[in-house]
Parts: sequence; C-alpha cells; structure tokens
Amino acid sequence: MKDLMSLAIVPSPRSLIVLLILLINQSATAQDDPKVHKFTLGSYFSQGDYGSTEETDITYFPISYELTTFPWVLSVTAPYLALQGPGDVFFETGNIGGGRDEVNEFVDEQGIGDVFLSATYQFPPVLNDWVFVDFTLQAKLPTADETRDLGTGELDLGYQLDFYSTLERNTYFSTLGYRQRGKTPLFDLENSFYASLGMMRQYGDNTFLGLIYDYRERASSNAFESHELMPFVSYNLGKQWNFMLYTIVGFTASSADQTFGLQASYTLP
Repeated sequence: MKDLMSLAIVPSPRSLIVLLILLINQSATAQDDPKVHKFTLGSYFSQGDYGSTEETDITYFPISYELTTFPWVLSVTAPYLALQGPGDVFFETGNIGGGRDEVNEFVDEQGIGDVFLSATYQFPPVLNDWVFVDFTLQAKLPTADETRDLGTGELDLGYQLDFYSTLERNTYFSTLGYRQRGKTPLFDLENSFYASLGMMRQYGDNTFLGLIYDYRERASSNAFESHELMPFVSYNLGKQWNFMLYTIVGFTASSADQTFGLQASYTLP
C-alpha cells in the first residue's frame, strides 16, 4: 500500500447532475408516458494542486443513455478520461494517478474510464403531493485500465436518497448517500457518506438557475473531506434539448482550483 501524504479525492458532479436533470425534466416527462429515452453528452475540465506542489489537470467526457419508465429511471454512462499530474489524485472513486510503484510519479494518461450504472425508483409523493422521494442504486464497473492509472480496478457501489419539493417556481432538494468502495492493495480506500442541499429557480419557460452545497467524507486516511458550492444554469431548447453549464467552488484541498462543466441532453420525441 502506498503512503500518499497528499492524496486527494476529486468528487464527481455526476450524481448531482443526474438529480438536476430529473428535476428539470419533471414537467417534460409525464408519468403516464410509457417510455422516455434520453442521451447526454458531457464535458468536465478541472485544474488544481489539491494541496500538493504540482497541479493536476483532469478532462472527462461522459456519454450517457437513460431510460425512464415510471417509476424507474435506468442509466448507463461510459466516459473518456484524460489526466496529467503527479499521480496522487482520484476522480470520483476511480484511481486516476499513483497506481504505479513509484510514489508521486508524473502521470500523463488517457483512455476509457469506469462505466457507471444506476437505477432510480421514484416513490409516490408524500405530504399531500408536496415532497418527492427517489432512491438510487449506483455501481461503478472497473472498466478503466488500472495499470495506466485510470482506475482502481475494483467495483464500487453507491446508495442514494433524494428529496425534492417545488413551490411555485422554486425547487428545493437534498441528497443523502453512501459510497461503498472496493478494496485495493494500492490505497487504503474507505467507505464514506455524502450529502447535499440545493435550490433551483425557474425563469420564464425554459431557463433554470440554481446553487448546490455538497459535502463528502474523506475516502482515504490520506485524503480530506470536501465542502463545495456548485452554481449552475440550465436551458431547455424545445421539448427535446437541454443544455447545462456549471462550475464548482471548493473550500478544502480535495477540490480543484478551477472547474468547468458543460453538457447537452436530447430526449427522443
């Protein structure tokens, strides 16, 4: 097991984005629709030193397919990952550096990342149809090449509860989740909890602005817990297209200094 004194865990915004898309598309996806098919192409760029002396650059391009057949939402995400850095930074729960024998070796790799599967069950609304509750089971499949420092080579599981409520043009939501990480001799990875609180407001018929606070426990004894704010803007172009732009502001060494994300979703008519 390696002793990485400045190991950082980079939280992925993926679970938050999935929740946002569900919320934004509530009005567009009626519960009596038999099936809804949606494709999403995303891009994520970050740069930061994560408390180290050298910077790590991450580029992440996920493509997703989502099937909604109420009350279920099923999705699969396959990403392309590129990284440059000293080899002591993770993306989500995947090892994106430090998988080799040398400590703090500079890594310059790119390739297929870990595939994500998720299944969300949407419970009937409670409290006079005021509060909605979703439960999501997530799995990170070890499809990334751990010999090239693109993944841990282990299966991770996640369990997540989402709560949300809409009052006029404002939507309030929160998340409570738990990540169960596959054990690897390379790092002393730990299971951890995470939580978030957020608000989204609709402007006009197609524009949404919002802010999320995200907290995650440290995922290793050498890592740090994270506290982040994620402002975002989303725009629906007709009934089929949705575009989202976001950034992330972090307050601990587990966060990048600069983060930018953009994604486009298309729902089949």
